[in-house]
Amino acid sequence: MSDIRARRFDRRLLMRGAAVGAAVPVLPAASRASAAATAPRAAARTSDTTFRWFGTCGWRIDTVGRTVLFDPYLSRFPTGLFTGDFDPGTALTTDERVVRRHIGDPELILVSHSHWDHIADVPYIARIAPEARIVATETSYHLLQAFGVDKGRISVVKGGEVLDFDGLVVEVVSSRHSRNASFGYFAPGTLHGRPSAGRPRTISDLPEGDTLAFQLTPDGGPSAFLMGASDFSERDAAGLRPDVAMVAATSSTATHAYVPRLMKALGHPGTVVPVHWDNFELPLDEGAQRDPNVDLDAFVRRIEAAAPRTRVLVPDYLTPYRF
Repeated sequence: MSDIRARRFDRRLLMRGAAVGAAVPVLPAASRASAAATAPRAAARTSDTTFRWFGTCGWRIDTVGRTVLFDPYLSRFPTGLFTGDFDPGTALTTDERVVRRHIGDPELILVSHSHWDHIADVPYIARIAPEARIVATETSYHLLQAFGVDKGRISVVKGGEVLDFDGLVVEVVSSRHSRNASFGYFAPGTLHGRPSAGRPRTISDLPEGDTLAFQLTPDGGPSAFLMGASDFSERDAAGLRPDVAMVAATSSTATHAYVPRLMKALGHPGTVVPVHWDNFELPLDEGAQRDPNVDLDAFVRRIEAAAPRTRVLVPDYLTPYRF
C-alpha cells in the first residue's frame, strides 16, 4: 500500500476545494459563497448527478436513476504502450469481472472514436446491457456490427446532432484526435462497411474513424462536455458553455494554443477535469498513475492561466464526484 501511495498524486491537486464523503462534491456547501464570487456560473446547489472516472477518457454518469457511459474502457490489458515495447498485434480481450463490477445498468453509451482504449469493452457491455443504445461514428457502427452488436441499437452521428433521450440531452460535437510531435495521429482510417477481415481480433484492427465529443445535459443535472482525445474543432465547440468540461491532456505541442482556445470556445467552464493523462494499462485498484509522456502539472497550470476563475479537479478512479 505504501508503494501505491507513493506513486499517487499530491492530494492538494487531486481534489481542489472538494470535501470527501459518499460522493465528493466539487462545490461543497461551505464554499458556495466564495466560489460564487470567483465563478459566476457556479450552480446554486450541488447536483445529485454523480460522475465516476474510469481512467483514460471513460466516465460513468448516474442521474435520477439513469446511467450513461462515455468511452467505457475498463479491461486495461497491456500492449507495451507505456513500457517502450508497443505491440500493435496485441489481442483484444475483455476483463468481464471488472466490467460487470463498475458499469451499473447503462441505458446510453457514448463513444468518441474507435481506438481500443475507448471502444474495446463496448461490445461486451452491449451484450450484458441489452437495452443500452450506443451513439457513435460510422466507423464504430461497422466495427460494432462486426463484433455482433445489433445495428438497430447503434445511432450513427457525425456532429451537430442534438438528441433528446427522454430528458437526457446529448449534443454531438465534431472533434479531432490528438496529434503527436510529428503532427500525425495513431491508427487513422475510416470504414464505410464492415471490416473485410471480419471480427476485429487485435488493437490494430480498430482504426480511429473520426472523433467526436459530446455535451451531456441530464434533466436537473449539470451540463458536461466529454472529450475523447486532446484536440478539437474550435468552430464546432464554440458556444457550448458547459458547467463542467472533461478535457483531454496533451502529450505534445503540435496543436496551437490548445488550452486557451478550448477554454475560450467553451466559455471558460466553472469546472475543468483533466483526463487521458494516466497509464491505462495498470489495474484500477492501484489508483491513477501518470502517463510519462504527459506533463500533468504543466497542463493544469495552462488551464489556470487561461481560465483563472475555473476550478480544476484532477480526478482519481471510480470516485463519485458531484458538481
